[in-house]
Amino acid sequence: MGGTHKKKLRAEKAKVKLKGAKLPKGLNVTKTEFKVRKITIREQLKEAQFVDGIKQVNLKECLSKLKHHSSNFRSEALKNLRDAIALGHSGIMGSLNELIQGISAVCLDQDRDARREACKTFGALLAFLPKDAVAPFFHIISSYLRCAMTHIQPNIQEDSLLLLDVLLHHIPTLVASHSAKILHNFLEMISRVRAEGDKAGRMLTVNMGQKQTTIKWRSKVLLRLQQMLETLAEYKLQQRQEGILSGSNTSDGLITHSTKTAQYYGIKRRFAANQYCDLSHIFNRSVGSSATSNDDAAVDEFEQLRSYVDHLMPLLLESWLEVRPQQTTSCSVETLLTLDASLTLKIVLEIIENLWSLIEIYEEQVNNNDLSLWFKDQYADVFAANFLQSSYPYQQFNVDEDNTNSKKKPKKSPTSLSPYCLQQNITIGFLMCRFYANALGQESSRFNAVLNYLSSILDSSMSNKGSQDYLPSLVKAIRALLLQSGQHLCHLHKESTTKLLRSCIKAFLENRFGEISSKILIILCEIVQSHELCNVYGAEEFSEFLKFLPNLLLRPTVNLACLVAMSKLGKQQNQVFLDALRNILPKVVEHLQNIQVTGAPNVLEGKKHIMNLFYWTHPQDRVNASELTKIIDTAESSITDKRISGYCKYILTLA
Repeated sequence: MGGTHKKKLRAEKAKVKLKGAKLPKGLNVTKTEFKVRKITIREQLKEAQFVDGIKQVNLKECLSKLKHHSSNFRSEALKNLRDAIALGHSGIMGSLNELIQGISAVCLDQDRDARREACKTFGALLAFLPKDAVAPFFHIISSYLRCAMTHIQPNIQEDSLLLLDVLLHHIPTLVASHSAKILHNFLEMISRVRAEGDKAGRMLTVNMGQKQTTIKWRSKVLLRLQQMLETLAEYKLQQRQEGILSGSNTSDGLITHSTKTAQYYGIKRRFAANQYCDLSHIFNRSVGSSATSNDDAAVDEFEQLRSYVDHLMPLLLESWLEVRPQQTTSCSVETLLTLDASLTLKIVLEIIENLWSLIEIYEEQVNNNDLSLWFKDQYADVFAANFLQSSYPYQQFNVDEDNTNSKKKPKKSPTSLSPYCLQQNITIGFLMCRFYANALGQESSRFNAVLNYLSSILDSSMSNKGSQDYLPSLVKAIRALLLQSGQHLCHLHKESTTKLLRSCIKAFLENRFGEISSKILIILCEIVQSHELCNVYGAEEFSEFLKFLPNLLLRPTVNLACLVAMSKLGKQQNQVFLDALRNILPKVVEHLQNIQVTGAPNVLEGKKHIMNLFYWTHPQDRVNASELTKIIDTAESSITDKRISGYCKYILTLA
């Protein structure tokens, strides 16, 4: 050890030492400058470049990045695709298959942001493309949608509902045409199959460990299910109307024989050589399938609708029973609903209403009511017992969500009739009429509660400012109670039914129906036209309405259905209506030039309906010659169209 140290010291002393010497100026500074050459890859230049301020996107590069292992690359590629769609890239139509396939695959991505970006990109793509261009590739979208709806990860299941929202918004008819394959997946999201003996059914499942409650998750799923059924009903109704306009007795011009129901066929059938060919069925056919195989056509529609009802009704009833307030003997605070219970009740009732719409459309096509009779027999009493309790009508707590854990008692809504449950309570009354259409006496007391509730709605709550979502349901309920079942209800509850009619007429005369006034007017006109209903209600109940009816001819617009009702009243020689029309006849003739008839094929035909009413007033018998001459002169001076003025003069001078 000591020898080694001495050797080091001798080596240090042997080194040459510079005494007083200095390095030249600048040599003791470390230089940091360095020169590099830019490296550019030509393929990267093609990805995104700006020409005249517009971003150019390489579609092939974006499609390849959709399969990249990094989620950031996939999200960036989706954003670039949206830019290309917004700019109307010329290669979109040529790469449509790859686009739909790639975007659909990202909808099953593990990353949440990538899935959300895929839904946004789908929305932009579907808004850009026509429906006919998407139809051949919809089977790809529906396959990925069904995989997402039944995915093992709950987050992907939840985001599948966002994809369904995009499809329902942009291409609802395509979703409706493939609904048979999609509807079953809704059941898998909230229930599982159970077998009890020889009868198999479904039971609701509980989502454990999720950020949202099971009730909220079911509400999300059931809400999309309701939208699907509503879209399907609108699609079938449109098909039926197109079939009627084209002269066929079915929506597609073909007749399908069924041994389960009675069939009625027309004598003549339309020749189907020039029918539109839907190419989507050709593209949906799998490889190796026969030309006659079709999954949708193989399932009988009767059994399909019955299967919907069998699977859905028990689940809907269980969903409501979980949130329904406990039954009590007295009307107390327990009759109020929480926010989740109110939302669940709304969605469940709308689904049942959509099921009734689908059944009604089907039965009109086959001219048979076996399915509705089966539906009533199975679920009428169950519906009345679970939804129309002694605590009806329902109301809702007026509590903020932040205070749900507070120990304070919830406060009631400041209004006597909570606006949050108006639609629910009205829909219950309408569905009761559907379930007990021919057997109202079985639930006499419950129908009396519905009649009194609707009367209170028309008398007080109609003037409240707020959401008007309940108005379409109110129209259906009034039509069902006063028009379709009015005669039977008058025999059961004469006072309550007549009170509802008076409240309806008063609300209409005071213009408190808002945007649905025309629909209520048509209902009242149809009631007045029915001789049986007028006798049951009493002719004096309609006197104020009949006196007001001719004043509609002085408004800027009038509905054709209302004019048809007025014409029938004229043919019936309704003196109250005719006397009111005679009093304002000169004003009606003067206003004839400006009034517009909605629903008429053309201007002349629409105004002919108004002028035909003049015939029933017999002005030549009721007024003197000078007054009749003044009316004719008014028509000639105020009406510029010679066809209308000539026809008006002809009607007025008829003997």
